[in-house]
Amino acid sequence: MKVVGSILIFVVFIVNNFIMNTCLNCGKPVINKYCNVSCQNTHQGSERANNIYGILTEFNVNCETCKKDFIVYEREFLYPSKNKYFCCRACANKRERSTETKLKISNSLKIHREGICNYCGIKYEKRRKHQQYCSHSCATKNNINLKNSLHLAGLKSVISQNRRSKNEINFYELCLNEYKNVLCNEQIFNGWDADIIIEDFKIAVLWNGVWHYKKISKKHSLVQVENRDKIKFKEIINCGYTPYIIKDMGKENKNFVLKEFEKLKQYLFIDV
Repeated sequence: MKVVGSILIFVVFIVNNFIMNTCLNCGKPVINKYCNVSCQNTHQGSERANNIYGILTEFNVNCETCKKDFIVYEREFLYPSKNKYFCCRACANKRERSTETKLKISNSLKIHREGICNYCGIKYEKRRKHQQYCSHSCATKNNINLKNSLHLAGLKSVISQNRRSKNEINFYELCLNEYKNVLCNEQIFNGWDADIIIEDFKIAVLWNGVWHYKKISKKHSLVQVENRDKIKFKEIINCGYTPYIIKDMGKENKNFVLKEFEKLKQYLFIDV
């Protein structure tokens, strides 16, 4: 009996609280102040806004575009400062803009810079800072040609192998001072290139570093490098040039470069 009596008292207490309290936001009967978190946030947010900015007031206004009357809820100190009201986004977008506003919009949308297309060579206005092609068509054609040339050469890493050692650069500068027609990394051998090409004697210098002879990483395939070197060697000969290999296994060394340059001069003198 005591248990039943205590349960009845508890139920009566809950019912009384439920009936007495109402949600401060929507007015529904609740046990506490709010029926859910959404009502609590809405009520507390409006309270803070009213305390800081003032209570919203109802105003009858006229749409600037379609001249339709509608109601807006605005704070009193903001209402006089606004001269134009629009009933919807479509009407707002149709409003007449001044010439200064139009210029600002056009300048923000487009960056007017003159460029030359890397594929067709036509002048065009860049819309992006690093734009290289006048159209998507030219960019696609250039990528297709690049893939085809790499596929024909059988060398997908031609671009990544354009890094030159300091010894090779010093050797190239010595060749420039000594001979008239000297090229560098030109792909003139059916898609293959040579590090230094001396056109005066039809000599293709291949400056081979350590990675041509030793495995330097897990992804590095020495067999693949050797096969590519053989193919390149044959293509150079087929094009009427003589391959000349320089083996460079160390770091920057000017004395080594000078010795190799003297060896090349002797080779060219004997060959002539």
